[in-house]
Amino acid sequence: MTKKVQTPETDILIESKGKVESFFDKFGSKLMWGLVAVTVVAVGIFIWHNMSAKKSLAHEQEAQVKFFEVLNNSNVADNSAESFSVDYATTADSYMAIAKQYEDTAAGNTSYFMAASNYLNANDIANAKAALAKFEKVEGDFGKHINAMALALKGDIAVEEKDYQSAAANFEEALAASQNADIFGQNTYKLALVYEAMGEEAKAQKLYKDAVTKYPELAIKYGKYIKE
Repeated sequence: MTKKVQTPETDILIESKGKVESFFDKFGSKLMWGLVAVTVVAVGIFIWHNMSAKKSLAHEQEAQVKFFEVLNNSNVADNSAESFSVDYATTADSYMAIAKQYEDTAAGNTSYFMAASNYLNANDIANAKAALAKFEKVEGDFGKHINAMALALKGDIAVEEKDYQSAAANFEEALAASQNADIFGQNTYKLALVYEAMGEEAKAQKLYKDAVTKYPELAIKYGKYIKE
Protein backbone atom coordinates (compact mmCIF):
# COMPACT_ATOMS: atom_id res chain seq x y z
CA MET A 1 0.00 0.00 0.00
CA THR A 2 1.30 3.44 -0.88
CA LYS A 3 1.32 6.46 1.34
CA LYS A 4 0.22 9.70 -0.31
CA VAL A 5 2.35 12.77 -0.04
CA GLN A 6 0.43 15.74 1.24
CA THR A 7 1.58 19.33 0.90
CA PRO A 8 1.80 21.02 4.34
CA GLU A 9 -0.51 24.00 4.90
CA THR A 10 1.22 27.34 4.74
CA ASP A 11 0.01 28.78 8.02
CA ILE A 12 -0.18 27.49 11.61
CA LEU A 13 -2.45 29.17 14.15
CA ILE A 14 -1.27 29.31 17.74
CA GLU A 15 -3.81 30.30 20.38
CA SER A 16 -1.56 29.74 23.36
CA LYS A 17 1.62 27.93 24.33
CA GLY A 18 -0.37 24.95 25.50
CA LYS A 19 -2.67 24.75 22.49
CA VAL A 20 -1.19 23.82 19.11
CA GLU A 21 -3.66 23.42 16.24
CA SER A 22 -2.91 19.89 14.98
CA PHE A 23 0.79 20.63 14.65
CA PHE A 24 1.68 16.96 14.77
CA ASP A 25 -0.76 16.11 11.95
CA LYS A 26 0.22 19.05 9.74
CA PHE A 27 3.94 19.24 10.14
CA GLY A 28 5.20 15.86 11.31
CA SER A 29 6.21 13.37 8.63
CA LYS A 30 4.80 15.76 6.01
CA LEU A 31 7.85 18.02 6.34
CA MET A 32 9.39 16.43 3.28
CA TRP A 33 13.04 16.65 2.34
CA GLY A 34 12.04 17.25 -1.27
CA LEU A 35 14.13 17.34 -4.40
CA VAL A 36 16.75 19.66 -2.91
CA ALA A 37 17.83 17.14 -0.30
CA VAL A 38 17.70 14.21 -2.69
CA THR A 39 19.74 16.13 -5.26
CA VAL A 40 22.36 17.09 -2.69
CA VAL A 41 22.65 13.48 -1.56
CA ALA A 42 22.96 12.27 -5.15
CA VAL A 43 25.66 14.80 -5.96
CA GLY A 44 27.43 13.84 -2.77
CA ILE A 45 27.68 10.23 -3.85
CA PHE A 46 29.65 11.36 -6.89
CA ILE A 47 31.81 13.66 -4.78
CA TRP A 48 32.65 10.71 -2.55
CA HIS A 49 33.43 8.57 -5.60
CA ASN A 50 37.09 8.10 -4.73
CA MET A 51 36.90 8.69 -1.00
CA SER A 52 36.17 5.20 0.32
CA ALA A 53 39.35 3.82 1.86
CA LYS A 54 37.93 0.79 3.60
CA LYS A 55 37.02 -1.15 0.47
CA SER A 56 37.92 -1.18 -3.20
CA LEU A 57 36.63 1.35 -5.70
CA ALA A 58 34.72 -1.45 -7.40
CA HIS A 59 32.90 -2.18 -4.14
CA GLU A 60 32.02 1.50 -3.76
CA GLN A 61 30.79 1.68 -7.35
CA GLU A 62 28.65 -1.41 -6.82
CA ALA A 63 27.04 0.24 -3.80
CA GLN A 64 26.44 3.42 -5.80
CA VAL A 65 24.68 1.51 -8.58
CA LYS A 66 22.30 -0.09 -6.09
CA PHE A 67 21.76 3.26 -4.37
CA PHE A 68 20.77 4.97 -7.60
CA GLU A 69 18.48 2.11 -8.59
CA VAL A 70 16.42 2.72 -5.46
CA LEU A 71 16.65 6.50 -5.85
CA ASN A 72 15.52 6.39 -9.48
CA ASN A 73 12.70 3.95 -8.75
CA SER A 74 11.37 6.14 -5.94
CA ASN A 75 11.55 9.23 -8.15
CA VAL A 76 9.52 7.46 -10.84
CA ALA A 77 6.91 6.46 -8.28
CA ASP A 78 6.87 10.01 -6.93
CA ASN A 79 6.22 11.64 -10.29
CA SER A 80 4.28 9.13 -12.39
CA ALA A 81 0.97 9.02 -10.53
CA GLU A 82 -1.51 11.84 -10.20
CA SER A 83 -1.62 11.26 -6.46
CA PHE A 84 2.17 11.64 -6.22
CA SER A 85 2.30 8.55 -4.05
CA VAL A 86 5.25 6.38 -3.12
CA ASP A 87 5.63 3.30 -0.96
CA TYR A 88 7.94 4.78 1.65
CA ALA A 89 8.19 1.64 3.77
CA THR A 90 9.36 -0.48 0.83
CA THR A 91 11.78 2.23 -0.29
CA ALA A 92 13.17 2.50 3.24
CA ASP A 93 13.68 -1.26 3.42
CA SER A 94 15.53 -1.14 0.10
CA TYR A 95 17.89 1.53 1.39
CA MET A 96 18.43 -0.43 4.60
CA ALA A 97 19.40 -3.51 2.60
CA ILE A 98 22.05 -1.45 0.79
CA ALA A 99 23.23 0.12 4.03
CA LYS A 100 23.73 -3.24 5.71
CA GLN A 101 25.50 -4.82 2.75
CA TYR A 102 27.71 -1.81 1.99
CA GLU A 103 27.96 -0.01 5.31
CA ASP A 104 31.71 0.37 4.81
CA THR A 105 31.10 2.65 1.80
CA ALA A 106 29.93 6.24 1.39
CA ALA A 107 26.84 5.06 -0.49
CA GLY A 108 26.04 2.63 2.30
CA ASN A 109 26.33 5.35 4.92
CA THR A 110 24.09 7.65 2.88
CA SER A 111 21.60 4.81 2.55
CA TYR A 112 21.11 4.84 6.34
CA PHE A 113 20.12 8.49 6.09
CA MET A 114 17.77 7.87 3.16
CA ALA A 115 16.23 4.88 4.93
CA ALA A 116 15.57 6.98 8.02
CA SER A 117 13.91 9.71 5.95
CA ASN A 118 11.64 7.22 4.19
CA TYR A 119 10.76 5.39 7.41
CA LEU A 120 9.75 8.73 8.89
CA ASN A 121 7.49 9.43 5.92
CA ALA A 122 5.98 5.98 6.44
CA ASN A 123 5.28 6.99 10.08
CA ASP A 124 7.63 4.25 11.31
CA ILE A 125 9.35 6.28 14.01
CA ALA A 126 11.19 3.40 15.65
CA ASN A 127 12.91 2.28 12.45
CA ALA A 128 13.58 5.90 11.44
CA LYS A 129 15.46 6.47 14.68
CA ALA A 130 17.31 3.15 14.39
CA ALA A 131 18.44 3.87 10.83
CA LEU A 132 19.52 7.43 11.61
CA ALA A 133 21.53 6.19 14.60
CA LYS A 134 23.63 4.15 12.16
CA PHE A 135 24.43 7.16 9.97
CA GLU A 136 27.98 8.43 10.55
CA LYS A 137 28.98 12.07 10.24
CA VAL A 138 30.68 12.85 6.97
CA GLU A 139 33.95 14.74 6.73
CA GLY A 140 34.76 17.45 4.19
CA ASP A 141 32.83 20.30 2.61
CA PHE A 142 29.92 18.15 1.45
CA GLY A 143 29.72 16.58 4.87
CA LYS A 144 28.55 19.89 6.30
CA HIS A 145 25.41 19.70 4.18
CA ILE A 146 24.39 16.09 4.68
CA ASN A 147 25.27 16.30 8.38
CA ALA A 148 22.94 19.29 8.63
CA MET A 149 20.18 17.32 6.92
CA ALA A 150 20.71 14.45 9.35
CA LEU A 151 20.37 16.85 12.28
CA ALA A 152 17.18 18.27 10.76
CA LEU A 153 15.85 14.74 10.31
CA LYS A 154 16.40 14.22 14.04
CA GLY A 155 14.34 17.35 14.50
CA ASP A 156 11.56 15.96 12.30
CA ILE A 157 11.51 12.80 14.40
CA ALA A 158 11.34 14.87 17.59
CA VAL A 159 8.34 16.75 16.13
CA GLU A 160 6.61 13.42 15.51
CA GLU A 161 7.22 12.59 19.16
CA LYS A 162 5.90 16.05 20.15
CA ASP A 163 9.23 16.81 21.80
CA TYR A 164 9.41 20.40 20.56
CA GLN A 165 12.30 21.40 22.80
CA SER A 166 14.52 18.70 21.28
CA ALA A 167 13.23 19.50 17.81
CA ALA A 168 14.18 23.15 18.23
CA ALA A 169 17.66 22.20 19.45
CA ASN A 170 18.17 19.89 16.46
CA PHE A 171 17.02 22.47 13.92
CA GLU A 172 19.16 25.17 15.55
CA GLU A 173 22.19 22.89 15.29
CA ALA A 174 21.30 22.09 11.69
CA LEU A 175 21.17 25.79 10.83
CA ALA A 176 24.65 26.26 12.24
CA ALA A 177 26.01 23.21 10.43
CA SER A 178 25.32 24.24 6.83
CA GLN A 179 25.19 27.59 5.10
CA ASN A 180 23.78 26.19 1.86
CA ALA A 181 20.90 28.55 1.04
CA ASP A 182 18.36 25.85 0.17
CA ILE A 183 19.11 23.69 3.19
CA PHE A 184 19.28 26.79 5.40
CA GLY A 185 15.88 27.88 4.13
CA GLN A 186 14.27 24.51 4.81
CA ASN A 187 15.65 24.40 8.33
CA THR A 188 14.65 28.01 8.97
CA TYR A 189 11.07 27.13 8.06
CA LYS A 190 11.00 24.02 10.24
CA LEU A 191 12.52 25.78 13.24
CA ALA A 192 10.13 28.71 12.85
CA LEU A 193 7.16 26.31 12.87
CA VAL A 194 8.44 24.72 16.06
CA TYR A 195 8.92 28.12 17.68
CA GLU A 196 5.35 29.00 16.75
CA ALA A 197 4.12 25.70 18.14
CA MET A 198 5.83 26.59 21.41
CA GLY A 199 4.18 29.99 21.44
CA GLU A 200 7.42 31.85 20.69
CA GLU A 201 6.18 33.95 17.78
CA ALA A 202 8.87 36.62 18.23
CA LYS A 203 11.62 34.05 17.77
CA ALA A 204 9.95 32.69 14.64
CA GLN A 205 9.64 36.17 13.15
CA LYS A 206 13.27 37.02 13.90
CA LEU A 207 14.33 33.75 12.30
CA TYR A 208 12.48 34.53 9.07
CA LYS A 209 13.81 38.09 8.95
CA ASP A 210 17.39 37.03 9.62
CA ALA A 211 17.18 34.31 6.96
CA VAL A 212 15.86 36.68 4.30
CA THR A 213 18.52 39.24 5.22
CA LYS A 214 21.24 36.62 4.95
CA TYR A 215 19.86 35.13 1.71
CA PRO A 216 17.59 37.64 -0.12
CA GLU A 217 16.57 34.91 -2.58
CA LEU A 218 14.74 33.13 0.26
CA ALA A 219 12.22 36.00 0.39
CA ILE A 220 10.34 34.35 -2.47
CA LYS A 221 9.53 31.32 -0.33
CA TYR A 222 9.58 32.63 3.22
CA GLY A 223 9.01 36.38 3.02
CA LYS A 224 5.26 35.82 3.10
CA TYR A 225 5.53 34.60 6.70
CA ILE A 226 7.05 37.84 7.93
CA LYS A 227 4.57 40.05 9.75
CA GLU A 228 5.20 43.79 9.67
